[in-house]
Amino acid sequence: MRNKPFIFQLLSVLFFFEPVIKILYFKATTHFDFVTIFENVLARNSFLEVFDFWIVFPLAGAILWKLRKWTYFAFLAAMSYLVFSLLTYERYTWPYNTDQPLFYNYFIIVITLLTIGYFLAPTVRAPFFNRNLRWWENKPRYRITIPAKVTGNKITFQTEIINISQTGAFLKDNNLLAPGDVISLSFESEGLLMEVPVKVISRHVIANIPGYGVQFFPTSIFQKFQMVRLIGRIKTKRYF
Repeated sequence: MRNKPFIFQLLSVLFFFEPVIKILYFKATTHFDFVTIFENVLARNSFLEVFDFWIVFPLAGAILWKLRKWTYFAFLAAMSYLVFSLLTYERYTWPYNTDQPLFYNYFIIVITLLTIGYFLAPTVRAPFFNRNLRWWENKPRYRITIPAKVTGNKITFQTEIINISQTGAFLKDNNLLAPGDVISLSFESEGLLMEVPVKVISRHVIANIPGYGVQFFPTSIFQKFQMVRLIGRIKTKRYF
């Protein structure tokens, strides 16, 4: 199973564990037991104190974990807050109670600055704004030939589905469609009659066959259920 790019995984883990690093640092420098350390830490209970100690770093990791348009801006906002907090830190104040932030935090701020620059690159921004580029989220596709009919505002024609997944399909090219078109796709396969609205996402070549990548937009629970049934039957037939 394919996962998110390593840079996202690494940063998320580093952010999630930052509060734990602070606790372990307090343990190593004070030699107090963990009960005493937690009693002192939990005594600081204003919203900003709790946010700075427990929330801000894990929050950055959490919003980075799910790549969406809003998380791109939220992540950059969280990073800007962290950079500002570390650069304006006053000695022996919360949340570190040391003369300067921990080395771990300096390590993260360097990665943060590099990451902010990295995230400004168009090729890195793309997965946040285009779900089709988040390849680790793509549903399994099955190569299959299914006669189908396309119906639009001014066009109706026969085509072929070359491959299909639960969220989309690849249609054989016929020079009648263009990216952005919204059409209705109807076909019959595995004993199921399907009719579902689709949007043309791209025009490209698969296995030397030119065609259109389309995304399904079911308008009812029934259409979604039928699509799940269809893919389930195709998958079962493929493996048995």
